[in-house]
Amino acid sequence: MTNLPDPIENIPNQVERMAHQAEHIPEQAEEASDRVAEGIESVKDKVTQPLPTPPDMSKSQASPDELLKRLNWGEPALTILDVRSREAFNDERITGAVPMPIEQIPGGIESTLEPKRDIYIYGDSNDQAAQAASQLRQAGYTSVAVVQGGLPAWKGISGPTEGIKAFSSPVSA
Repeated sequence: MTNLPDPIENIPNQVERMAHQAEHIPEQAEEASDRVAEGIESVKDKVTQPLPTPPDMSKSQASPDELLKRLNWGEPALTILDVRSREAFNDERITGAVPMPIEQIPGGIESTLEPKRDIYIYGDSNDQAAQAASQLRQAGYTSVAVVQGGLPAWKGISGPTEGIKAFSSPVSA
């Protein structure tokens, strides 16, 4: 036989040990609760930070840089109108631009765009684009800006273009 202490004799010691451990349970629970609360606050701080907003649209004139910043934002909720001829549009245009020859404004746009949508316009000249912008404003469009310098200025800041000539390489002689 082994010399094990009588289990009944150990009961008081076990009870005393358990009572001692039980004394610390409220402290441990409070510490755990504090850690959980700190974790929740940390997550709240990160999740509830204000979401970034896209750059504001200029009222009537916009630089190519402004338009590029809006496009780089991701979902810019804007429309780019190219009021040049269809041939010029097909040759090369700002990526994502919609063709709307000036003679089709405003009638051609009323059924396709909401009056509160941000609209950027460019043409063969700033005067042509300004004329189109004026027609749109008279038709009730509130957020219309002319892209200053048009396609040449856009290309000057390396803005993306598309079309037949956008991808052609120079012909060597």
